[in-house]
Amino acid sequence: MRRHVQRAERILVRFLRENPWAWNRRLVTGGRRPWRANYKQDARRKGDMAKRGKQLGVIGGLLVIFMILFYAGEARSAFPERNITVVVAFDPGAATDIVTRALALGAEKQLGKPLVIENKGGGGGTVALAVVAGAAPDGYTLCAAPNVSVVDTPLMQKAPFKPLKSFSPILGHSLAEHTALIVKSDAPWKTFKEFIEFAKSNPGKIKYSSAGVGTGMHVAMEVIARKEGIKWVHVPYKGSAPSITAVLGGRVDAYTTGIGWQIHAKSGAVRALVDHGKKRGAEFPDVPTLWELGYGFSNETIHAIVGPAGLPPEVKKKLEEGFRKGMETPEFKSAQEKLYLSPVHYDSKAYEKHLKERWVTVEKLMMEAGIIKEAATQPE
Repeated sequence: MRRHVQRAERILVRFLRENPWAWNRRLVTGGRRPWRANYKQDARRKGDMAKRGKQLGVIGGLLVIFMILFYAGEARSAFPERNITVVVAFDPGAATDIVTRALALGAEKQLGKPLVIENKGGGGGTVALAVVAGAAPDGYTLCAAPNVSVVDTPLMQKAPFKPLKSFSPILGHSLAEHTALIVKSDAPWKTFKEFIEFAKSNPGKIKYSSAGVGTGMHVAMEVIARKEGIKWVHVPYKGSAPSITAVLGGRVDAYTTGIGWQIHAKSGAVRALVDHGKKRGAEFPDVPTLWELGYGFSNETIHAIVGPAGLPPEVKKKLEEGFRKGMETPEFKSAQEKLYLSPVHYDSKAYEKHLKERWVTVEKLMMEAGIIKEAATQPE
């Protein structure tokens, strides 16, 4: 950066030497007189002091603009110059956390600087998003959060940001479609039908956990409740790890879970009653879906990276390319496979379009289902 400052100074000195009407020539050439405009001498020589003043302002303004653009271009070309913080919207151990850490390992090799993971769970992902929405738009503070945290949760509860205005979408990388409703393996309900019949006959007795208010899994339970006329108790947690611990420990009766439940089902610890995807999962073909049962709902959670609104195009491009390269690593692909995530690729423009379309779709679904009367948060 210093060499560019020195270059700008040389340009300024050269200009003043070639234009003696603008400044006192003795100063430019090393004289001891103080810097000041020699307006009287110039007026006598040119006959128009006011005109020269205007010329000075124009030239000075152009030089200021030149230096600002020069500094901005240098800063952008050097990005990143230091560590990048990625604020994960859920607690350690959650699917969002695990897949983001794997993605960051590959991305930081491409970007040339470490990506520091910082977990800020809570509010269905909105706590972390709020932090990033208020960060400087320089590319050094990003957020790893799913689409449901940007759209669904703010529809149901007031969020301290504008969902479609406060962020610069960077990349969508993983699709979680086979989320589900699970119970402990020794629970009395063997099927989804038995569970629903019990809940209808015992209002307020069923307690279920989730990773937060407004997540796709929470919305699924609200859709079921509205259609069946069920009253049950929602117990939101800050992530998947404490949510499944609650059901395994008997503190809740069921858990409407994100991806990752398959590991516990294979071990025999839990039983899946219904899948939130549009079609049945290949590894659990006996588990029906809400869609096929006529609820008109399917959960498609896209895990993504966003930054604060106003990211410079050059910075956004570098980040997008870095994370795209991170998706190609064996570590990232392995994490997706273990978490039953499907690989997808939304570039910044495609993901921005997806969020806008999802807002319209989910707002309509929630209003028709009677979950909300109006959006709790204005999108823009």
